[in-house]
Amino acid sequence: MAVPISFLLNVVHGFFSLIYFGAVMIFGVFGPRLSKLSEGSIYELMTQIFPPLMSFIEATGMITIVFGAGEFLFYMIEYYREGGISEVESIILSTDWGFCIFIGGILGIIGFSIGLIIAHNFERLFKLYKSVNPEVADEIKVTQLRLKFYSVLGMSILTLTVILMVLAVSFLPLPK
Repeated sequence: MAVPISFLLNVVHGFFSLIYFGAVMIFGVFGPRLSKLSEGSIYELMTQIFPPLMSFIEATGMITIVFGAGEFLFYMIEYYREGGISEVESIILSTDWGFCIFIGGILGIIGFSIGLIIAHNFERLFKLYKSVNPEVADEIKVTQLRLKFYSVLGMSILTLTVILMVLAVSFLPLPK
């Protein structure tokens, strides 16, 4: 007997979303505190540890979105087959499950986009820390403030996303 595609989409989406959400939470909580580390520790983090870590986090976020979108489309195609676009619209707008999945998906994409902004700011910090120019200190502080803001914003949005998704798949019935 074959494993249903919806199960595979759900497992892959769930697995990578846990990794991505965990990474966002770690950066959201600890990222703003980086300025309290010694200059040598920050330099090592920015030049050796964070660059490959950021690539991994971006990849898990992308996998999460692709498989989440696949899962959403899988269900919506089934509802479309049953009753056309009016059935899909009814499911999304008239059921708690549809509302949670739809809004959670939109917030997830927004959260991932904020993650890309965070990654861009980290890459900027990587370059600034590699610079030998002593005049970049002010630019480092501004970039750290941006990181702090976007880290908290991203963490908040993705927390709401996770709450909506868990609510939909764990407690709300799948519409018939």
